[in-house]
Amino acid sequence: MSEDYKCPCREIDPENFLSNEEILELLPKKDFNFEEQDYYKIFNCIHCNACGTSEERFLLKEKFLKHGFKIKGLNEIISNFEKFKSPFIHNKSRVKSIQGISPESNTLLYLGCFTSVKTPKYAENIIRYLLKEKIDFCLLEEEICCGYPILCMGKLSVYNKFVKENLQLFKSKGFKRIITVCPSCYMVFKKHYREHGIEVNYFTDYLKPADSKMKGNLIIQHACPLKNGEIPGIVDDLEDLYRKSGYNVLDEVPRDCCGFGVGHQLRVDISEAIAMKRMKDFTEEGGYLKNLQENEKNFITSYCPDAFWVLKAYGRKQKIPFKVKDMCDLLM
Repeated sequence: MSEDYKCPCREIDPENFLSNEEILELLPKKDFNFEEQDYYKIFNCIHCNACGTSEERFLLKEKFLKHGFKIKGLNEIISNFEKFKSPFIHNKSRVKSIQGISPESNTLLYLGCFTSVKTPKYAENIIRYLLKEKIDFCLLEEEICCGYPILCMGKLSVYNKFVKENLQLFKSKGFKRIITVCPSCYMVFKKHYREHGIEVNYFTDYLKPADSKMKGNLIIQHACPLKNGEIPGIVDDLEDLYRKSGYNVLDEVPRDCCGFGVGHQLRVDISEAIAMKRMKDFTEEGGYLKNLQENEKNFITSYCPDAFWVLKAYGRKQKIPFKVKDMCDLLM
């Protein structure tokens, strides 16, 4: 398998990075000779899937845990997941009620844990946009996590439990279509539920060029798992859509990972280092801000709620000269 890919984890922590070849060699071995400190190698992955071995890295994490190695804080995280059905202890959705949502529908808009708790306005604008486009959908009063964060920790048994529980819920509600707003949810639902007759779409499928011409310089922080195979062509399609809407889309800025895929719960040090490095690309110091149209506002956006939050939180730390706006807000 090719090793020709740009991995942010390899760039930030090369000493602890495992290549594709090493991953594929370690998986089938029965004599597992790792030590406790090798946690830093096995969990040195944020699952952007640039390498193409994201699934194998899940399995290696599972193997590490099954051999009895302990990770500080993991049991507490698992306990919280099983108790609250979410990565968050305080998991009550902060998304405001918006008039016009159908009380019942065979289409579910699934917001996801991170979106509901950490980026509620991002979710609200997606709801408003879909309503504007006359898309019929309903929401669940209380969502169950898709399970992907647990998968990234190597706990496949807990992940499969969440998958099964959600499937039972979706079938009991009679959902024929699910619209997701999070790449993790999209990947899980697409993998497990399509065979049960449930169509899975990403919210960007419903975006259209703005009704009137917009103005401004725009950077799109792309969603790594989607651009790295899940939705081929999404990068060019979205950049073209925003150009048609009038924006000056800056495509010379590297399309690198923001660092906060859901692999960040345990190796927070890796995620934060990647995020800080990534934000420098959006400053004059990064050297990529060419072709800015003068006297225009500067915007930055993403179609991933995690990345959107990173742009706000870490963009503020690096003082990026771009206003963070969500993709639907830019079109309305």
